[in-house]
Amino acid sequence: MLREAFEYLTTPCPPLARRYGYLAEAVALGARHRRQRRAWAPHVDACRRFVQEAAERAPRGGRALVAGSGLLIEVPLAALAERFGEVVLIDMVHTRTTRRQARRHPNVRLLALDVTGALATLDAALSGGLPLPSPAPPDLPGERFAFALSCNLLSQLPLLPLDAIDRKAPNTPEAERERFARTLAGSHRSWLARVAEQATLFTDTESLWLENGTIEERGDSLWGLDLPPPDRAWDWDIAPAPEEDRRRSLRHRVGAWFNLAAPAGT
Repeated sequence: MLREAFEYLTTPCPPLARRYGYLAEAVALGARHRRQRRAWAPHVDACRRFVQEAAERAPRGGRALVAGSGLLIEVPLAALAERFGEVVLIDMVHTRTTRRQARRHPNVRLLALDVTGALATLDAALSGGLPLPSPAPPDLPGERFAFALSCNLLSQLPLLPLDAIDRKAPNTPEAERERFARTLAGSHRSWLARVAEQATLFTDTESLWLENGTIEERGDSLWGLDLPPPDRAWDWDIAPAPEEDRRRSLRHRVGAWFNLAAPAGT
């Protein structure tokens, strides 16, 4: 707990991101990874192998973007820095661990950014009792990226905004909440394909609750977004019992796509 408190107090973070829980989420994720390092190892290895394979499909040099870089647990940063002329890490919060790793590579740049483009307008809407906004993902400076990677971000983007809606506008109709979540996820996919020649993505696609190895509950993690069959897939034992539940374990199904910007069938 002392480590988490120190990280929370000393990590640079924009006020809006702190208020909406992004810093707390980053600190909690790091703590969970330390507790579950062994259970997460197959997932982490699968992610890193996939990212390296995906990067090798892009030409050397040029610019690479990593959206949702987080703690870099799943990202082989050294391999990306070696392959590309510039690597831009985008997230709402860059932790001390991430900053330390980035400093080892002179061509790695950190950018604190809301890739949905919706958080500031959502905050204004919730404060003023206005309708939920439509996302407007940001344009990024410079030439188009040769390679863009979205790291387990697609399923997560709506979660903290929905928490804020539940707190500040609890009477929001469920249909409006679902529309907002679907729009966030869909606009992220479109944005990724717009900013890069190769739009690579991995994300959890389904959540499974298991007890004694038997699936008791399952849920879609893609907010109704229609994606082609993944190029790679694996399971992630994200919260073995009793991490979140005394008896049940949480497992995520993960899908990975080499290039969602490519025309279908290529």
